[in-house]
Amino acid sequence: MAQEITSFADILAPVTPEEFFAVYYGKKALHVPGTAEKFASVMSWAKLNDILNMTGIWSGASLQLFLDREAVPPREYCRPAADRGTGAEVPRPDPARVTELIRRGASVIANDIDSLNPGLAATANAMEAALEAKVQANLYCSWQKHQAFDTHFDTHDVYAIHVEGEKTWRIYEGRLEDPVAHPAFKALGQPYHDKARGKVKTEFTMRPGDLLYIPRGVYHDAVALTEGTIHISLGATAVIGLDFLTALFERAIHDPLARANMPRLSGPGGEAAYEEHLAKLARRLGEMGGEPEMIEKFKEYQRRYKYSRGGYELPGEAAAARYRVTAKGCKVAEEGNGFALEGSGGTVPIPPGQDKSVAWVIGRDQFTRAEFDAAFPETPESERAQLLRDLASMKVIAAR
Repeated sequence: MAQEITSFADILAPVTPEEFFAVYYGKKALHVPGTAEKFASVMSWAKLNDILNMTGIWSGASLQLFLDREAVPPREYCRPAADRGTGAEVPRPDPARVTELIRRGASVIANDIDSLNPGLAATANAMEAALEAKVQANLYCSWQKHQAFDTHFDTHDVYAIHVEGEKTWRIYEGRLEDPVAHPAFKALGQPYHDKARGKVKTEFTMRPGDLLYIPRGVYHDAVALTEGTIHISLGATAVIGLDFLTALFERAIHDPLARANMPRLSGPGGEAAYEEHLAKLARRLGEMGGEPEMIEKFKEYQRRYKYSRGGYELPGEAAAARYRVTAKGCKVAEEGNGFALEGSGGTVPIPPGQDKSVAWVIGRDQFTRAEFDAAFPETPESERAQLLRDLASMKVIAAR
């Protein structure tokens, strides 16, 4: 029976999240053998056919083919078609051409599939909640003895879940320290990789139900052992220091010193004045970066750093649900570094980032779920739903 994925612990089991974060996360690769049922709710041959048969959603960019380490040009497996949104001509994969290339041993890579079935979405959501990272899923369907990619590293952590067939993976000694998606790392050629990868550190066979964690920068490659293998590569991109620099730029927009012209090198004081201005600017940037409000905003940015996948449950009545506010006289008040809901029954802490949502609710006599969703579209749907459940359990609101 297929196992339902509801948490990061389900994905890692029998390894615990505590052991994973203490021993492996960001440090070294981890192979976790499993049973065929473990990831059966995520992907299978039947599920793969279901999403591939949604032919209108695919293009030469989202569905790619590789044959013996070389990308197959889209013109060899696509036909011109009208984009469903704009009407513009796009290359649409042709099932007959794709199937013929598969018969010749081509690997199929289906990109950005983490919202295309409930199992994939649940897995990605569980990972995002635990990792505080954006998670995106690609599917790799490969055939015996045909290797899709040369030895490489990724610029994000990889969590590979194996669902069909068998595949040999090799993890190498070589590792680049925390590479990012920038030409400084993406433009490195294969001769560089072949030298930097070093010797094989470990080699093992992945089977259905297995999980493999590979930290970013670690060199690896893989080759199918059986006719027809499927694995899902879930890439986790975490918030990094460069993101703080981006946030600092937005803060500096409002600072006159940051907006001021740099002194002319040939002006009064010459290069000494120029260097002093740079030093003053560096000190000011440091001050801005240490502002409590700046720090709290960046914490909140990380808390919300995830994709919003949403979903439908038609003909459910979620969007038409109506609520009335039953606890009158409540107010949102500051408490320590956060906010709390104060009422006649006492004080209850408000989850970080939800103070405006709570204030919106208690400021009304009644509202609909659709109105609430429209007021806070930037808040993930799961967080909006949980807040309404919490307020209902505290008898602050009641369904009408």
